[in-house]
Amino acid sequence: MTASKLSLRVSGQRLADGRTTFSGGGRHVDYGPFTVRADVGADGPRAVLVFASPLPAAGLKDVRVALAPIKDGFRIDTAGGSTLGPFDGVINLFSSPGGSTRLAIERLKVWQTNVTGEVLLGKAGLSGNLALIGGGLDGTVKITPQGNGQAIQALVTATDARFGGPTPLAIARGRLEANGLIVKGRTTIDATVSAEGISSGRLFIGRLAANAKLINGSGTVVASIAGSRGSRFALTGTGQISPNRVVVLASGEYAGRRITMPRRAVLTRDAKGDGWLLAPTQIGFGRGIVIASGRVLGSTTNVELKMAQMPLSIGDIFVSDLGLGGTASGIVNYRGAPGSAPTGDVALMVKGLTRSGLVLTSKPIDLSLVARLGASSLDTRATIKEGGEQRGRLQARIARMPAGGSLIERLRGGTLFAQLRYSGPADALWRLAAIEAFDLTGPIAIAADVTGRIDDPRVRGSVASDNLRVQSALSGTDLRQVKAHGTFDGSRLQLTSMTGTTKGGGSVIGAGTVDLTNLGTRGPSLDLRIAATSALLIDRDDMAARVTGPLRIVSDGIGGTLAGRVTLDSARWQLGRAVNPAALPVIRTREINRRADVAPARVAASPWRYLIDARAPNQVDVRGLGLDSEWSANIKLRGTTAAPTITGQADLVRGGYEFAGKRFELSRGRIRFFGENPPDPQLDIAAEADVDTLSARITIQGTASKPIITFSSTPTLPEEEVLSRLLFGSSITNISAVEALQLGAAVASLQGGGGLDPINKLRSSIGLDRLRIVGSDPVTGRGTSIAVGKYLGRRFFVELVTDGQGYSATSLEFRVTRWLALLATISTVGEESVNVKVSKDY
Repeated sequence: MTASKLSLRVSGQRLADGRTTFSGGGRHVDYGPFTVRADVGADGPRAVLVFASPLPAAGLKDVRVALAPIKDGFRIDTAGGSTLGPFDGVINLFSSPGGSTRLAIERLKVWQTNVTGEVLLGKAGLSGNLALIGGGLDGTVKITPQGNGQAIQALVTATDARFGGPTPLAIARGRLEANGLIVKGRTTIDATVSAEGISSGRLFIGRLAANAKLINGSGTVVASIAGSRGSRFALTGTGQISPNRVVVLASGEYAGRRITMPRRAVLTRDAKGDGWLLAPTQIGFGRGIVIASGRVLGSTTNVELKMAQMPLSIGDIFVSDLGLGGTASGIVNYRGAPGSAPTGDVALMVKGLTRSGLVLTSKPIDLSLVARLGASSLDTRATIKEGGEQRGRLQARIARMPAGGSLIERLRGGTLFAQLRYSGPADALWRLAAIEAFDLTGPIAIAADVTGRIDDPRVRGSVASDNLRVQSALSGTDLRQVKAHGTFDGSRLQLTSMTGTTKGGGSVIGAGTVDLTNLGTRGPSLDLRIAATSALLIDRDDMAARVTGPLRIVSDGIGGTLAGRVTLDSARWQLGRAVNPAALPVIRTREINRRADVAPARVAASPWRYLIDARAPNQVDVRGLGLDSEWSANIKLRGTTAAPTITGQADLVRGGYEFAGKRFELSRGRIRFFGENPPDPQLDIAAEADVDTLSARITIQGTASKPIITFSSTPTLPEEEVLSRLLFGSSITNISAVEALQLGAAVASLQGGGGLDPINKLRSSIGLDRLRIVGSDPVTGRGTSIAVGKYLGRRFFVELVTDGQGYSATSLEFRVTRWLALLATISTVGEESVNVKVSKDY
C-alpha cells in the first residue's frame, strides 16, 4: 500500500480458527520506519507496532506500542527510549457506545518520574488532571475546555531532578508555572520558568529565567541565561511576538568578550503559514561575526550561516573545558524536510587551531575544510598547514548512513572510507586529543587508509618517526630521540620497533600495540612491552629511578598500569617531601543550602597504577631529614601516580646523618616500607661520632614523618652534656652564650618543639654542610671563631676555622672506608699534622 504519507508492505493469512494474522513493515512520513504484527479474532484486533525513531526531536527510539481489546476499549502497552530516559507504561482507552472517550493512565514511568491521571475526550475538548511525582519532579497539569479553545494550567517544581537519557540531564532547582488558552490563531499564555544548576553531559547552565506573556498571540518574552558561578558568561534577550512576526534581540558577555547583535533576528511567517523566514541576523563575539538567515520552524528548514573570524573559544560555553583556540571563517548550509534526511554544505577556514588542557597546548595549525552532507552520505576534504607549510591532507566519505536518528548517530552508523597523509609535528595532532597522561613532540609521518565505521575503524598504513620525545608529567619520564615504526592492522597500530634514550645515557627498546577502537569516547588503548637499560623512567621531585629490565605499559584509554620486574641501577628517595593531607582531621559533613548555580567539581582523571617489583644491590640514595646515605633495596612499588605506595625494605650501605650542624657516620640502618600513602617508612638507624674521649651514638627510630631520636654515650653522660661535647667539643660548663643558644635549639628539636635554631637556618640557606661557633683557645691565641665545612663528594670533607683577627685553620678529612680515615690540619700559628683515624664497633 502506498499513500501520500505512508508506505506499507504486509503479508498474512486466515487461519482455520477464524483468526486473520499479518505482519510487515513500512514508513510514515512523520514517524519514520516501523514494523507491525497483528491478528484479528472474535474478541477484536490485536497489534504490536515498533517505531524506530518516531520523533527525533524528543529522542524517541525503539518505541513499542501494543494494543489488546478489553471491555469497552483497548489496553495500550508502550515502552521505549527518549531524551529523558527509558519509559514504559499501560494506558487504557475506553469508548463505550453513546459515551465519551476516556484515557486512563494505569501506569506510566519516564526514567524515575511517575505520571498518573485521566483525560476525557468530550465534544467541547479535553479535560482531566495529570500528576507528576518522583525523580525530583512534583507537579500537576490541569486540562479543561474553555470556549472554543483548550485551557491548560501547569505547576511543576524540580529539586535535584535527574533524567537518564543518552545524555543524562539534571536540574538542581527549577519551577514552571503556566496558564494558557490555546485557540487557533489566538493563543494566550502567561508562563514563568526559572531553573538553576542545569547540566546535560558536559554542558552546564548556572541560571535560567524566562517569562512569556501573550494575549491572542501577541506579547513579549524576556529571558536570561548564565553559566556556572564565576564562569563570566551571561546572556539576556527579549522578544516581541505577534501572530505573523517575531523580533528577538540579545546581548551578553563571555570571558571578557562582548556578545552583541548588531542586526536583530526578525522572523516573518511565510505566505502559506507553513514556517518562518529568518531575515539576515548578525551576532558578534569578540572580533568575530556570524550572519544567519533562512527558513525555520516549518515543514522544511533551510538555514545559511556565514562567519568571519569567529573565536572557537565560544565552544566552551556549550561544552565545558573544550579548550579550543583559533578562529573560523566560512559558510555553512543546512537543509531539512519531512520524511527525508537533512543535507548541507560546509566550507570553513580555521586559523590557529589549538586545544589546551591543564598543562599542555597544541601547536597552532591552519585547517581548510569542505564537506557535503547528502541524504545518505558525507563527503569531506581537508588540508592541514603548520608554520605556513602544508603538513597533511584528509579526504573521507561516510556512505550508507541510516535515515533515522540524530546526525551523530547516523554518522556512526555509516560505512567509512578515509585517507590521511601527514608529515609534521606530532604534538599538533596529539594534543588536539587532550590526552595529558603523556605528551608526544617531534616530527612524525602518518599514511593511513581507513575503512569500517567511526566506532570501529579498520586502518591500513604506517607511522614512522626518527626523533620523537615522550614526556609524562605524572612520572617525570622523559624519553628522547625516540625512533618508532609501526603499521596499522584494523583498528590497531602495531609498533614493530621503538627505541629511545633517557638523560644520563639510559636507553629503551620495545614494541607493542595502540588500539584506536572507541576513540570517540576515550583515549587510545596501549599495550607496550619495553626493555630498559639503565633508563631514567621515574624522575619526580620526591623520587627517581634508573632501571634495567622488562617493563609493560597497559592502558584502556582512561587509566593505565606501569608494570615490571626490574633492577634499580640507581634511585633517589627524598624523605619528608610528601605531604599527607589526611593528617588533618576528617569531619563528616552534610552541606545544606548549597548554591545550585555552582558547577559540580570535575571528576579527576583516572590515575595510572604502579605494579613494579624492584631490586637494588646499592646506589639507592636516601636523603632528607638529615640523612645523606646509600642503601640497597628490595621493594614493591604499588598504588597510583597520584598516591604511590611502597612495601619492602632498604638496608644501609654507607652514609651519614646530620644533626644540628654535626655529621655522624651511619653504623646501622634499615628502612621498612609498609604501603602507607604518602610513604612514611619505619626507621631503624644508628649513627656515631667521636669527640676527644667521648663516643656518642644517635639512634633514630619511629617513622620518617615522626622520628624518635635518642642519644647515648660512652662514658655515660647527661643528654645536654653529650650534645655540648658533640657540637662544641667542650663541656656544657665552658660554652659561650651563642653556643648555649645553639645547644638549646638542638635539645628543643629532640623534644619535638623545633626551637629557635638560627645557626642551622643560616647554614641551610648558604648551602653548607656544617656551621658552628668555636670557643676561644688562649694556648694557640685563637679567639672565638666561626667554622664552616663542606663535603666534596662522599669521602672528602673540608672545614675552615677563623676568628677574623688573624687566626685561621684548615682541616681535611678523607674517608677511605667506614672505619678508616686520613686527617690533615694546617693553621696560621704553625700547627701542621697528618693523622690516621681508625674506628671499630665491639
